[in-house]
Amino acid sequence: MSVYAIYRELFPPQTVEHAQRAYFTAPDTVNLVVAKASLLQIYAFVEYTPESTVDEQSNETDKEGENERSHSEEQTLVYPKWNPLKSAVETKGRLELVAQYKLNGSISTMGVVRTSSPRGKAGCDSLLLGFNDAKMSLLEWSPETHAIVTVSIHYYERDEMKKEFLTNPYPPALHVDPQQRCALLNFYDNKLAVLPFCQSEGFNPTASQAMDQEEEEQSQKWPYSPSFVIDLEKVDPRIRNVIDMTFLSGYYEPTLAILFQTEQTWTGRLVTTKDTVSIVVISLDLSAKAYPIIYSLDHLPYDCRSLVAMPKPVDGLLVIASNALLHVSQGSPGVGVAVNGYTRKTTEFPGMIYDSALIEQNLMLDGAKALSMGGHRCLLFLQNGDWVSVQMNMDGNKVVGMAMTTLHHPPPLEMQQGERSPMACIPTCITSVKDGEFFFLGSRVGDSLLIKWKHGSEVGKTSDIDWTFSVCDALLNTGPMVDLAVGDMENKDSVSDLTDKTGAFPDLELVSCSGYGKNGALCVFQRHVRPETTFSFSQSDCQAMWSIKCRREHYFEGVQVGGNQHTQNAFDKFLFISKSTSTLVLAAGDELCELEGSHFYTTGPTVAVSTLFDHTRIVQVYTHGVMLLSPNGTLVQTVSVKESRITDASIHDPYILLTLENQTVVAFRGDAETKDIVPIPVPSTMNNKSVLIANVFADTSSVFASVSEKLSMAAKKSRRSDVGGKRKAQDPAHPDTIKKTYVPPVHVEFDDIDLDLYGDSVEPTTSQVRIEPEDEVMTEALSKDMATEQVDEINVSVKGGLEQVAMMSFWCLIYTVGGTLQLHSLPDFKECFNFPQFDVLPSLITDASQDPTTVHTSNHNEKEAGTVKELIIANIGKEGKDPHLVARTGSNDIVIYKAFAYVPPQETNEATPSKGDRLALRFSRVHHDYVSRHATSEEPPPSQPSQPSQPSQPSQPSQPSQPSQLSQPSQHQQYSNRHRQLIPFNDVAGYAGVFVAGPQPAWLMCSCKSFVRVHPMKSDQPVVGFTQFHNVNLKHGFITVDAESTIRLCSLPVENATYDMDWVMQKVPLGQTAHKIQYDPSMRVYAVLVSTPTSVRLINEEGVPVDGGGEEDTRGPGEFLPLVDRYSLLMVSPVTWETVDRIEFEEYEQGFSLQCVALESKQTSTGRKHFMTVGTGYLRGEDTAMRGSIYIFDIIEVVPEPNNPQTNHRYKHLHTEDVKGAVTAMCDVSGHLVSCIGSKVIIWSFEDNESLVGVAFIDVQIYVTSLCSIKNFILLGDAQKSVWFLGFQLEPAKLVLLGKDYQSFEVASVNFIIDDKSLFLLVGDTDDNLDIYQYAPFNLQSFAGQKLMRRGDFHVGAQVKTMVRLPQIARTEKGLDYSRRQYCLCGSFSGSISVVSPIPEKTFKRLNTLYGQLVNGLQHVAGLNPRAFRLIKGPKQRMASNRTKAILDGDLVFGFAGLSIHQQKEMTKQIGTTVAKIMEDLVDIDSSIDHF
Repeated sequence: MSVYAIYRELFPPQTVEHAQRAYFTAPDTVNLVVAKASLLQIYAFVEYTPESTVDEQSNETDKEGENERSHSEEQTLVYPKWNPLKSAVETKGRLELVAQYKLNGSISTMGVVRTSSPRGKAGCDSLLLGFNDAKMSLLEWSPETHAIVTVSIHYYERDEMKKEFLTNPYPPALHVDPQQRCALLNFYDNKLAVLPFCQSEGFNPTASQAMDQEEEEQSQKWPYSPSFVIDLEKVDPRIRNVIDMTFLSGYYEPTLAILFQTEQTWTGRLVTTKDTVSIVVISLDLSAKAYPIIYSLDHLPYDCRSLVAMPKPVDGLLVIASNALLHVSQGSPGVGVAVNGYTRKTTEFPGMIYDSALIEQNLMLDGAKALSMGGHRCLLFLQNGDWVSVQMNMDGNKVVGMAMTTLHHPPPLEMQQGERSPMACIPTCITSVKDGEFFFLGSRVGDSLLIKWKHGSEVGKTSDIDWTFSVCDALLNTGPMVDLAVGDMENKDSVSDLTDKTGAFPDLELVSCSGYGKNGALCVFQRHVRPETTFSFSQSDCQAMWSIKCRREHYFEGVQVGGNQHTQNAFDKFLFISKSTSTLVLAAGDELCELEGSHFYTTGPTVAVSTLFDHTRIVQVYTHGVMLLSPNGTLVQTVSVKESRITDASIHDPYILLTLENQTVVAFRGDAETKDIVPIPVPSTMNNKSVLIANVFADTSSVFASVSEKLSMAAKKSRRSDVGGKRKAQDPAHPDTIKKTYVPPVHVEFDDIDLDLYGDSVEPTTSQVRIEPEDEVMTEALSKDMATEQVDEINVSVKGGLEQVAMMSFWCLIYTVGGTLQLHSLPDFKECFNFPQFDVLPSLITDASQDPTTVHTSNHNEKEAGTVKELIIANIGKEGKDPHLVARTGSNDIVIYKAFAYVPPQETNEATPSKGDRLALRFSRVHHDYVSRHATSEEPPPSQPSQPSQPSQPSQPSQPSQPSQLSQPSQHQQYSNRHRQLIPFNDVAGYAGVFVAGPQPAWLMCSCKSFVRVHPMKSDQPVVGFTQFHNVNLKHGFITVDAESTIRLCSLPVENATYDMDWVMQKVPLGQTAHKIQYDPSMRVYAVLVSTPTSVRLINEEGVPVDGGGEEDTRGPGEFLPLVDRYSLLMVSPVTWETVDRIEFEEYEQGFSLQCVALESKQTSTGRKHFMTVGTGYLRGEDTAMRGSIYIFDIIEVVPEPNNPQTNHRYKHLHTEDVKGAVTAMCDVSGHLVSCIGSKVIIWSFEDNESLVGVAFIDVQIYVTSLCSIKNFILLGDAQKSVWFLGFQLEPAKLVLLGKDYQSFEVASVNFIIDDKSLFLLVGDTDDNLDIYQYAPFNLQSFAGQKLMRRGDFHVGAQVKTMVRLPQIARTEKGLDYSRRQYCLCGSFSGSISVVSPIPEKTFKRLNTLYGQLVNGLQHVAGLNPRAFRLIKGPKQRMASNRTKAILDGDLVFGFAGLSIHQQKEMTKQIGTTVAKIMEDLVDIDSSIDHF
């Protein structure tokens, strides 16, 4: 029988392979384009000036900084004081994510080119991506859709070019001519594909005007000429085994330098053949297709690795070899410097300089990356993490030598960023981000860093401090994952009621070994947010809650700056709890106690509570009116609403917007003079439309600006661009199209970060400050934290000039029964944005002009309008917050849109005036993986009447149904207000975002380096109410109410957890390479096998050094010793993640395997006990026979050290078994220990906890890499010979080979997948594939089971090094339960976590037909084909493949949930199913693997 499984990536790749700087999204935005395996990310580089308060802010401690605050506030009023700071203060940089794409292929090379397309003429670059084996795509950015478009795709994988390669060992490499004349793709060793680009007429002054015109039209259509392929053997017959190539600048024709090795050699053959590398520089005449050789140089050292073109004034080429650094240029014989003592032995290059001081630095240049730092300097980044500064010694314009100094980790890096890894070891790519100031260092094994640098000569300091570096930003890296373990969450809650789970499921976390060397770390992953509860109590019948900050007012208007210092961080004063028939008001002091004798409305439910007039008045909205109260609870004013009952309210100082049951809107605004509220007339055109949802939003990011404002700003900017940087500091005060492109001036940045966290700090000036309004804080008490004082005459006079006032603008969001989304400006309710069919949830929302709205109110729309149940605009973010539109649909799915500025092209002059007042903005949909598991039917009862369900029934117009409802207020009294489930917050542990209440609560949050993430929260009961809460006992926390009316005060753990990634993640640095990790379930601790490289001098059995010589070292200077890893075993506590015990192994002893095994033992009642076993081998070179050991440790409880309760466990060594051979893999089977020793598998019995006795053995093939057992079956993977399946019989003990795979390929990891009664073997190989086998003795082709049947294969795109098997969770009548299916989690070298899970046959076939629709019906980035990507790759694999598509590509299938409703219906209609059915399948798959 065949297997039906689905593959899905749960956590994306994180290892940075390539990075390029480009002006990609806008002509004046510096973008950093980063490729992480199959993930393409585009970041904007933002330079800003840190203010002292900002620095404190970044540590998320928002307690201090009160006194600096007062100065800053006064300065915000007086403009000129800020300008001088700009030059004096150091700027820092950060990266902000603009877009990211999951590609159907791994990016193997990348280049940036400026073409002559309209986009290139506007000053923007295009992006070239290269893929295996020889594909190339040209991409551009489309500002209209805020997304990438594929301009062209080029394909060169022709069979006649492959020659003898079954597989292609040469990854393709892209090289772009610095003058943008052409791009080259080097593939299949010595083939070059040339893509010539059309130059704009500026480059070609000789051609006639007429020709230019034609060419111009041609280049408009195609930015490039037809590409062609050059075979380098025809240019020079010696060119093969190309090592590297690069373009040289400053030549009239594109000029290419090629480094190659005609005859290959290696270290052992140097006596006969050395200096085999040559360099050739050729000129490419693209029109004549002639390629003359300009100059060449032979006899370079055999270990040359890469070429770097040096800019003027040095010119020429830098050649990096393992033991030397060479410089080659035209007319010079070449000069080189030796960097260690081995250079003399490996090369006889004539121009080599041997400088003893340099040789003793012991540098190894393998894999070094170089970056030219301007002038005569360049910087080398070595594999061991050191950096080397290279200074060229010039004689005239010739290079005569090089001076090199090693910079060991510059101390500022460690001082400033205590929590950052010291430096990226093993750099993979390096690119300058801002010339002369910033560069980006990408790494596969550590975090990639954005670094700011200065050279001493520029600073004018003394020469001892030559270079200064500081880390400005880092991209977190979780790769490469070499091992995974699943452990129990340690419960840190002080409240016990949370731990009594109704389900029997333990809280699990996933821990991986990641990184290498100094960047070694453990990464702890959780899918769910797990808040820490500090206190909880019960309160019957709670439905919603709000916390309120308020303060006494000051009676003088313009000078309130000093008066409100305490509000930014003020504690919440009141907590309102709305019930079905009453409202409870609690005073929040040191403890919560009920308020007596106040005038608050308590006799019925409350719709919303907030504050007006900068927290000096409290507004309470109930079903029939609005009350205004002073901070001590005395009534100031009541406004009753007669027309109909109030179902919903949105309050943002100074506006109040009420939605009534008859689907009209009533608006009020606070009058700053009289301190009371006055109604604002709502135009009748708006109320005729049956409004479902209305919200107020205050925009401070200046994204919300009209077309005419944007155009005038652009004009202003272009006028000003030639004026110096001094003026620039003021720009962002005008709302700004591309706000973050120049250095934001000090004041904006300061508000940007601080004020958002603190709420408003500056009162009269708020209009110009970027405070983060907690936007539409509909029922949210958050509004009180917001920007408050509205713009009145006083503010304007303080500021001088109306233009800054625009920084804070108020908007009203309307969603009608017809499904139209509108934005109106306040207070005049003028429509500025209109999108007619929002209910289909498209991927892009644009402004439709006013006329077509009438057309769209057709019947089918009335039907679907019910799909959107809630809609808010909220600021989400951490450092800088961006406005997002968040919708909740009828099926409880969350749809998120991000606003981006877009000025429509101005075609004709007469169209401009009509469009000028429209909003210059669009919304693009943010894709996320969250699929709701609870459709509306399961919603808690209070929300049913709340959804105005009458209008969404198409049968009749909504008007007649209203009076009948109002005539029986008694039965509806209970559920008057709409039940809100999207609740914004603006400061929970420093994040602003949205909380999604309901049966499956979730958090929407992000930082500038990520898109909005949807993090589900673990909860037994549906959450019905939420509010952020800040007081003495709970700093920046929140309160939730669940359906059982339990109220919990919680905080979000942020000390070391990050919420920016797809999963909640914590990185625990170890400072050394982690190889294996195991969890001991009985003692609840982790065992980790780690190593540190140490230099060793090999000694044979007699104790004499192998390299000859006596005891004293006879090595020459600079001849360093080889490095061998020194291993140790750590014990890590999962509570604090500190190391509590350590066992060191001997000098040459390498740890190969670590396993927690359950062996037979008389100590426990079950007869089994967990032990930690370690398998080692001694690495002493090839002359000594290998031997190894098996260590068995017990973990025991001991008395902890004083003040450190975590140190209560220790290792107790029970037994060491010395064996002949390395112990490469271990596991347990039926209470016995299975070990692979060399080419044998031996099964041991652990007798009386003191000795190992062998009971059975079998000979296997070459080297066992991985081992796994289930019941009494054993599966092992070999380094060469695929997989073997063994059976073990206990009485009498024997081990037999049941079946094996007769193909040979390299296995990296093995595990099992179980589908009810079928067992499948899952194998990860080193060609990045997953293969599924089955032991099928009754199948004729399997020769009675001797041959394992191949059931399916799948290409992952990264090598799977580790797998963990877990049971699926199934929904049964009794609730959730473990099912009879088991799936595997896979950790890969690219840092991604994926899952392979068995699914029912019907589901598989339904989703497989959908997959076909998605492959053909969607646009795929860079023109890549998902089917081709998932075909298995690799030379030996092709023979074995059996082409059964047994594994479904879940990444693509889950993309279905992010499509618009039109697309979903279209696709499901074509395959004869329904959207609901497909969504149910996705939910089943998603919830079955939801352990973390």
